[in-house]
Amino acid sequence: MAVDKTTLALPESKSLWKSFGAHNGKKGLGPVAVEFCCLFDLVSRAPLRYVYGKSTTSEHKLVKKLTDSLRKHDLLLLDSGFYCFSTFIRILSRKAHFLIPAKKNMRPRLLQELGPGDYICSIADSYNGKTLDARIIFVYRNGFRRRRLITSLLDPSLYPSAELAQLYHMRWDIETFYRDFKNTMRATSWHCQTPATFQKEILVHMISICLIRTAMLAAGRMKNAPVSSFSFARALTETRRFLSSIVSMAKSLPWTLVYGRFILACARHRVTIKLGRQFSRDRQEYRRKSRGLLRKHPGRKPRLKLTIPPMPLPEVFKDLMGRCFLLS
Repeated sequence: MAVDKTTLALPESKSLWKSFGAHNGKKGLGPVAVEFCCLFDLVSRAPLRYVYGKSTTSEHKLVKKLTDSLRKHDLLLLDSGFYCFSTFIRILSRKAHFLIPAKKNMRPRLLQELGPGDYICSIADSYNGKTLDARIIFVYRNGFRRRRLITSLLDPSLYPSAELAQLYHMRWDIETFYRDFKNTMRATSWHCQTPATFQKEILVHMISICLIRTAMLAAGRMKNAPVSSFSFARALTETRRFLSSIVSMAKSLPWTLVYGRFILACARHRVTIKLGRQFSRDRQEYRRKSRGLLRKHPGRKPRLKLTIPPMPLPEVFKDLMGRCFLLS
């Protein structure tokens, strides 16, 4: 499973403003913002649980509510913004495991070398000095900087470093989940005016996504393909047709037949996957691109020259006698 946080912009109503507020970056004058954190399943790409809070709520407070849903031997993939020693202890108390990138300025104490780029280290809490034994993996990827991953899976024979690095790369699926949630599901325009109606509206969104992802998972098992190979936007269209058909269908049709047609319709819409596709994560490059600094600036523009064409000579014809005739 994976956890990530995003910000939702809500309509500007008095009730929502009192409950959630706005970000301080815009001096409190921006739109009403809600910090939304979701627990995500990597296999079915469906949301399992979600929490939300005020615009000033940090990731560490939101993830504490989600770790209560962890079970024994679960593996939770976290982003670097969720790095917190108390979060690790909370996950381990549930007899689960974690996988998260390390901080750049972190200097762990080396305990044992397991292999090339694979070590057992001791990480410490900066507040109370408590320590925890963890495994640090150095990941090298083309087009990316070298990264360090911290995990509580200490056995290198059961959990090879290459497989853990490939597994963490699947955490990007929750970013595409938020893209589908905001753009495809139109979660950028809300109709709620109170916190109670916002809870109902977002709950309907999550139920719809679970219905779509469950059908896509069944379609993937039918075609022996991963869920990521099917189009979420096309599956949403088929879901709307499916919901309208079960309202207007005859009572004689069995439910398994109607739902089977729905799964077959979702299985028809495939997307092309580009293997080995990589993206740069350099924030400075993002800023330069957004400011237009990566464009090729041409030299000084040439001065505008007003070239007046010469007046055309009159068309004349001179005969043998030397007389000049002006032609039309």
